[in-house]
Amino acid sequence: MKIGDLVKMKRGYSTCGFVIKIDKDHYGARQAFKISKVERGQCIRPDMVDIIAPTRDGIQDRVLVLWTEDGEFTHSYEASSTLEVISESR
Repeated sequence: MKIGDLVKMKRGYSTCGFVIKIDKDHYGARQAFKISKVERGQCIRPDMVDIIAPTRDGIQDRVLVLWTEDGEFTHSYEASSTLEVISESR
């Protein structure tokens, strides 16, 4: 994904939008402290951490998209994992 690409949301109905700006490595983390053996309903304490493991989604980019709908323009920031590239710019 790069500036100028035509995108839409991966899930649900979405109009087309243009990528205006990409903020690299904005969301997420590569690894996290996790607790491997906790039964449902138990209290979790900080001293119970026993592993450091990779996160499910990792680090993601934040993308500023210009949306077009019914002749009106709006813009919003979206996570890169929620967008699908329809057409790439040259």
